[in-house]
Amino acid sequence: MGRAEFEYDEVGNTFYYVMLAFYSLILLPCTYFFFPRDLQVEEKVDEKLCQCEGDVDKRRRKAAVQPWKKTKKVVTFVVLAVAWVILAVLVQKVASIENTHVEYDPYTILELDHGASTSQIKKAYRDLSKKFHPDKGGDAVQFDRVAKAYQALTDDESRENWEKYGNPDGPTATQFGIALPKWLVSKEGGVWVLALYGFIFMILLPTGVGYWWYNSIKYNVDKVLLDTTQLFGYFTRKTPRIEIHRAIMVLGGAFEFNKEYNNEIILREADDIELPRLMKHLPLLGENKKERPLCLPYSIKARIMIHAHLSRVAIQSEDILADQRYFLSRCHRLIEEMLSIAQQINYYTSTKIPIETIDNLIKLFPMMVQGLWPKNSVLLQLPHINDFNINYIRRQKVFTCSDLAKLDTDKRRQVLNSLSDAQYRDVIVVLTSMPRLHIETSFEVPGEDDAHEITAGCFVTLKVKLTRMSLLDPAAADDDNLMRSYENDDEEGGEKKEKDEEEAAEGDAPATPNVDIKKKKAWEKQPQKKKGGAKKKPANKGGKKVVPAAVASTAAAAAAAETETPDTPETPKEAEKKEKRRPAKKEEEDSDDSGSASDDDDKDSGDDASGASPNDDESDEDEWVAETKKPVLEAQSYETHPVHCPFYPGEKYEWWWLTLSTSEKRGQRRLIAPVQSCKTLVDEQTVEIRFPAPEARGNYVLQLQVQSDSYIDCNYAIDVKMDVKPAKEIVLPKYEDTEDEAEGEAVESSDEYTEESDEE
Repeated sequence: MGRAEFEYDEVGNTFYYVMLAFYSLILLPCTYFFFPRDLQVEEKVDEKLCQCEGDVDKRRRKAAVQPWKKTKKVVTFVVLAVAWVILAVLVQKVASIENTHVEYDPYTILELDHGASTSQIKKAYRDLSKKFHPDKGGDAVQFDRVAKAYQALTDDESRENWEKYGNPDGPTATQFGIALPKWLVSKEGGVWVLALYGFIFMILLPTGVGYWWYNSIKYNVDKVLLDTTQLFGYFTRKTPRIEIHRAIMVLGGAFEFNKEYNNEIILREADDIELPRLMKHLPLLGENKKERPLCLPYSIKARIMIHAHLSRVAIQSEDILADQRYFLSRCHRLIEEMLSIAQQINYYTSTKIPIETIDNLIKLFPMMVQGLWPKNSVLLQLPHINDFNINYIRRQKVFTCSDLAKLDTDKRRQVLNSLSDAQYRDVIVVLTSMPRLHIETSFEVPGEDDAHEITAGCFVTLKVKLTRMSLLDPAAADDDNLMRSYENDDEEGGEKKEKDEEEAAEGDAPATPNVDIKKKKAWEKQPQKKKGGAKKKPANKGGKKVVPAAVASTAAAAAAAETETPDTPETPKEAEKKEKRRPAKKEEEDSDDSGSASDDDDKDSGDDASGASPNDDESDEDEWVAETKKPVLEAQSYETHPVHCPFYPGEKYEWWWLTLSTSEKRGQRRLIAPVQSCKTLVDEQTVEIRFPAPEARGNYVLQLQVQSDSYIDCNYAIDVKMDVKPAKEIVLPKYEDTEDEAEGEAVESSDEYTEESDEE
């Protein structure tokens, strides 16, 4: 039986085939994904963006930080062209490889034609033997080939082997070529190959893994240094009531700003010249305190950068300005870490953190984004508005951005008469991009039969539905004749909205296309209402809504259309009473009709005929199928709505923080549940806040605060009423004994009685 032999490619032909195959598999997808579609890059100015100096400078810096687009595309095109040239060379090399394999043919060796006679074979063998015989100076190898060819044609066994296996000697070893050059495993080259493997797997790989592990263990899951986390915890326990200036001081002491912990920090010679100049404009810096590490030079520099940003002090040095941008880009994550540490200390230690500390830490987010102190006017968030025209605007009784957005077109232009048309357009753009929230709340007790009944000591879930709208409606902005870019986008939506509002005002339900509404006849049985009456939002029961007028009218009209009796809508209390009366009525009907099974069958058939029950089942099934089709693991992006922040170094998107506490009317506020963040609000989002209900029954008023981390004046505080009822008694189930167990107990008792009687 033939055996297998493996040998390396001495010539290199197999290596070229393998290289061509793998090179093609890599080059084709890379060409598809990286081939430049357009080499001409044109910078387009978006008319919907603010054109103030700060935003334009930020966009210019962003374009400068990015790689040169045109140069990148040209380099990519050149690299792909060279790669395809290499592919063409490989194809030509493979095509020019000669086939060295030749099938064994004894007639060719003996220089005879196929079908030669035996006499011709013998004559040719004698002639060639004389020619190649070693004793006569011939080639010994060629002489062996001639002898083997003669044997293959004259010997029966050799001829059979040649015809079957292609070799007169029978089956030979199968040879496989490995697509590696022979020099790679040769005695001279093998040493270098082993040295390369040893360097990669014994030196380079362990060093890289160790370097990554050493750097990763310094940070927590939020990419904050563990030493910084300990620092924040120490100062939070030391001073639980943290004011804003104190929080900025602790924030500046983060070790991310220290050169010894962060190699990205650059120590500049200009610090000794520029920083003292800035300190003269910052009176509340507190640089004379001797509290380590807050008194160290790196902490003072970070504090100067933050105070200069909040005071909007111009920095002339480009190097110092670059340091300030770097520090500010790290502040948002550090403030979030401070907030997390404060909550952990409040819940897991004996130190109680006042809720004012939580509020001050949340206030730091929009302060850093907008570059303003709490004492500054919130109108400074708008472009082209400064301290010179703030006084005039205040005299017009406009104190916030919301007040400015509520004005009509003529009045708003009169208030901002000091601005040019282009500057006024930027203000309108920013007002249109700023948010306005519509908040709905509802309570739910998961795992209970009555999910909306709160009992003492139960675990409650407060569902907060946030609906995001623009502070200034783009349709109203179009009236200024300065927002033409929004006209095409909102034309269809505006017409639809107006149509819905007209239908809601008339009291009719909005028309639904492609839906067949079947009216039941008078003699047909109407579908039985489900338990609980008309489907209403639970927010009306225990929560308070902040509803704009237009939205409230539309929602009221839609609710009236959804109810089954639009003429006499039920109030929540009437629906609740009706709900309680239904079980009693149902029991009475069952007791009265217990002997008439045929009537029940007729009722069931009547229900089937009217189509009430099957439709309900089909609707439930359709809802279940639609629910199961939703993706389970659907990731939402944190890029929600861009924020207008010309003084912030990078891009910022709208995030929100939700705080639930006791009401101020009951004395000192107290945090009830951990602060929740909402970072995925685009149009509508529901946030769940879980907390335990009070142990005592009664009516409680909670305060829900929804605060923006991007704008200073976008904060909402609403009172949420919660009715806590007494806890339900726990009824332990009783298990009745089965017949077998009862008989077993009887037998055991009789045996015991017999034994006792015998002993007596």
